[in-house]
This record gives sequence, structure tokens and C-alpha cells, in this order.
Amino acid sequence: MDDQDLVHQRKRRRAKVACDPCRERKRKCDGRQPCGTCTRLEYDCSYKGMAVQVRNIPSASSNSFGAAIESSASTGQPDERRKRKHQSSAPGVDVHRHVQLLEANSGAAFVRKLGLHIDPSNAPRLHLFAWNTGERLARCAPGAVRPVISMLTAAEMTRLALIYFDKVAETYGFIDRSLFFKRLHARWNTSGSNTAYDSVFCGVAALALHFSERFPMAFEPDLVETAKTLLEQNSLQTPPSVDTVKGWILRVAYLRMTSTPHATWLASCSLMHVAEAANIHLEGHLETVFNDNPSETIALDLRRRLWGLAQHFNIWASFDLGRSRITLSGACTTKPVDAEPAASASASEAPPGSIGTPGDSTSQILSLVPLTERLDPNKPRSVEELENDIIQVLAEARGAPTATMSQVNLMLCIFRRLRAQGSIDTLHPHMDRIIALAMKGLDASLSMVASYSPWHHAANIPFQVVCLLLAIDSQASLGLLGRAMGVLRAVRDRWDSAVMREAYSTAVLLVYLHQRRKEDDARSLRGVLEVYSTTASTPGELGSASASASASAGLDADMGMGGAEIGVDAPQQDWTAAYAAEVSWLGNLVSDMPALREIDVEQFLMQPGGGGGFSI
Repeated sequence: MDDQDLVHQRKRRRAKVACDPCRERKRKCDGRQPCGTCTRLEYDCSYKGMAVQVRNIPSASSNSFGAAIESSASTGQPDERRKRKHQSSAPGVDVHRHVQLLEANSGAAFVRKLGLHIDPSNAPRLHLFAWNTGERLARCAPGAVRPVISMLTAAEMTRLALIYFDKVAETYGFIDRSLFFKRLHARWNTSGSNTAYDSVFCGVAALALHFSERFPMAFEPDLVETAKTLLEQNSLQTPPSVDTVKGWILRVAYLRMTSTPHATWLASCSLMHVAEAANIHLEGHLETVFNDNPSETIALDLRRRLWGLAQHFNIWASFDLGRSRITLSGACTTKPVDAEPAASASASEAPPGSIGTPGDSTSQILSLVPLTERLDPNKPRSVEELENDIIQVLAEARGAPTATMSQVNLMLCIFRRLRAQGSIDTLHPHMDRIIALAMKGLDASLSMVASYSPWHHAANIPFQVVCLLLAIDSQASLGLLGRAMGVLRAVRDRWDSAVMREAYSTAVLLVYLHQRRKEDDARSLRGVLEVYSTTASTPGELGSASASASASAGLDADMGMGGAEIGVDAPQQDWTAAYAAEVSWLGNLVSDMPALREIDVEQFLMQPGGGGGFSI
């Protein structure tokens, strides 16, 4: 038998052990119990239609290398030689587990799986809905590279810089304000060619336009293209300057709020490599033959902010897309200093060489980076560790809307991880706090709508909160669904982009599918009651039947028809006993069903239309 015949035979064997859902939907099945496809899409994996006994394989890593799945029914006993071969060739990381964690980190995968769980035939496609408020330059012609001083006058650049420092710098604080304006005046008093700092001017101007003009200005594509070209050229220096690193951060921030996820992820990877080349990731000076070229002296606080923002953008772009993030070995730069809770006004002032103050919005956002790094799909975390992570996130307080949004975003990611690991019950003690933090995210989004601050999370968080409430699927969460939809609609109306219209329509679809599923469930329950109500299966009818039986038994006793156990005066006693039994039965039922725990059993039985058979 040649190699092609062997491969063909193995393919036939794999097809024979496909589970029922995969066979019906013609999806690839790995033969596990449950299989990887059913685990990801939350199908009910079964092999009812199969005569072949399926082996439980602890790892899908061997399948990834094209290994055949043998059934014990066809071989009679395991092939030890093949088993040893699989064990020796299996990679160190479970591929199936890694893919599961990649999907859990992504908001797009969460929406897709949520839709598949509600209605597989009408689920939304895999897409990053509401990733930002819209693609700002989608309808603009490509920009041209030209000097920044030819695009903007000094007065215009000053006006845009003031907008930037008022609306953006508080969240992404890494540019010294006084130094910036000194360099601005110096640059517009010269007529030379482009400089490295021109990329910073272009980035600041582009972000200011995004926060002040609803539609892009004619020269905005030129600003973006000029900054991109200058950054690519200046990144070839050895080492790149700190101004080049600043320019890359501004570019990635602009793309995150105005462009596509893929473009943002690529730019964030370039940012990480440039930061490495500039030694931003090394807090202390390291003597090595690779550092022959003297680097700039960078203030410690600035270094930490640059490194933290580079990590922040790259980690979340990779999580959202399910792509690899850039990790640098030996990185020792830490996060910026947080403000002490009881620090005095003088103690919270910025130290020499710093950009902002300890505990400002930038520091609050970057303080979440260590927690975010722990969610790397290459480093699986246990349920207990994830629970501790979400408790830590819930315990922290954030003041500014952007910092609150980052906190909510991290909480949502940990929630998705626990849900993907089948440990959602772990969150029940914290569910009220989870929902409360989600509501804070909605309030932050409304404040951004009111102040015209098109941060990316102004769109992303409301959409993800809608999905969160549907996934929790409790009376409390569904009661807040209208509020979340109202905020999402306000964001859609404020920016009215194709991205927001699509996101809002998708959210409406998810709610509709959820409602239709609830109605189907209600019809099923109603059908059961209609069929079995004649046999007194409802609590009220059980009580009525019990009382009727007692009266009938008393009548039989009078007529001498064997009513020895129940006398003429027994109906009232039996009715009371039946009532107590029904209360006990319903109480046990309610205790086993969390969705019914708020029902007052006795009040339910006493209602004319509720219990139907008891009255006192």
C-alpha cells in the first residue's frame, strides 16, 4: 500500500468517527468526546448514530499533525506503537486548548459563539463588530507626502495641539506639553525639509481632527500618509530616536480609533519592534557588544509610559484578532507609578522628568497591563487564578471614563475565558458586581457621546455589554438589556457610520434571536401543560384533584364502598395536607432552579390565576 492509499484510508476512518452534529453540518470532526468543533460552537456532541466506539483522546495535538483516529472496535486493542509515537511527537502546548483560549480572548469569537448558541442557522458572521466608531478615511482618496508646515499654519497647528492636550493627552499622556509648543514654534519658523519630530506633529494633528471634526478634513489623509512615511524611514536608524517611538504610538492610537483591526495590529507590531530597537523595554542600562551606539537619555517615567502604551495596543489588537502578540525577552521596564490612596497634593505632583502625575488616567490604564498579560493564550490559567483576576479587577476603582472602559474591557475578557472553560458558575457570587461594572461602562460611553469623544471603547463596550447580558441570561441581566441597547443606539446616532449601523443591527438581531428562543421554550412548556393538565400535573390542579379525591372518598365511605381510610370529616384535613405537600414540592423545585428563586411559593398558590386550586 503506497502513501496515497494510506492517507486515503485514514481519511475514511476519520469520517467514520465524526460526531452527529459535525456529520449533519458537514464540519471537520476530530473524533473526541466531546469533539473540538462542538466544544467551540457549544453543540451537543453525540455519537448516537454511530456503531463505532469513539476513543476519548486527551489532547488534539496529535490530530493537528494528521494522525489517524483509530477506534477500539476496529482494532480490538490500542496500538501501543502508534500511541508512543503520538506522545513523542506531540507539541508542548495542546493545540485545541490554545485555539480555545484564542477564541475566548476575542470579542468577535464571543459574539459568533453566542449567536451559534442561540440560533446556529441565523448567527452573525465572525466579525469585530463596533471595534471603533467607524473607518474615518474609508471614502477619502489616498494621502500624499508633503511637509507638515505646508499643510497647516502655526496658528492651526497650535489650535489642534490644544485640542489634543485637552481630550487625548489625559488618556495617552507621553508628550511634554511645554516642550511640544517650543518645538512647534521653532519648526514653523524654519523652512527646512521634514524632521523626525514632524511625525509627532502629524499624529497630534490627526488625533485632534478626529476629536473635533465629524468628517475628515481634506488634508487629513496627507497628515496620516506623511506620518507613516516618515516613521518607516526613521525606524531604519540605529537606534531609532524616542521621537520616532512617540510618532508610532500616535499612529497606532489613530488607527485604533479610525481604521481596521488588521491595520492596527500590523502597526502595533511595528511599534513593538521599534521600541525594542530603541531599548525602551530596558529600564536599566545594560553593557553589551550589541549596544555600541549610544542611545538617548530617557526619563524613567517617560520610558515606562512609552513601553506600557506599546504593550497595551499590541496585546489588545492581538487578542481581538486572535493573532500572536510581540513578546520581548528580557524586558524589565515596569508600569508607571500609581498614586497612593492617601497621598497629599504635594506628594502626587509629577516628579522631575515625568509627563503626567502619578495615578492619572494613563497610569490607571497601564496598571492593568500586567493583569492583561496573564491572559496570554500561550500561558493557560486555572479557574481559581482567573477568579482571582476578576476579583482584583472588580475591586479597583477608576475615575476617568477611558480608564473605566479599559477596566470593563479587561473584565469582559476574563468573563469570556471562564465561560469558555465551562466555569461560569464560579462567577455567580460576583455576578452583581460584574453587572454593576458593566453599567459603569455604559455611563462612561454616554459621557463620551455627550462630549463628542470618539474613543474606540465608546462603541465597543456597549456592544459587548449587550452580549454579556445575553450570555448571563438572568432576570437581572435581561432587565438591563434595554439600557444597554439605548446606549448603543445613542452611539450609533452620534457618529452614524456604517460600522455603528452594522453593530446596532447585529445587536438587535441577537436580542431578537434570544427572544425567539425564549418563546420557543415557552411554547414547549405550554405544550407539556396542555397535554398533561388532565392528569393534574400543575400544582393547583394537583391540589384540586386531591380535594376532589378526599370528597369522593368520604362519599364512598357513606355508601359502604371501601372508604375505610378516609371518613366523612376527612376532606378538610386531607386538603390541608395536600396544600402543605404542594408547598413543599414547589419549594424544592424553586430551590433547584435559580431563575425561580424570587417567586413566593405560598403567594403563588394563593393567587386565583396562579395556583388555580387553593384559597384560604
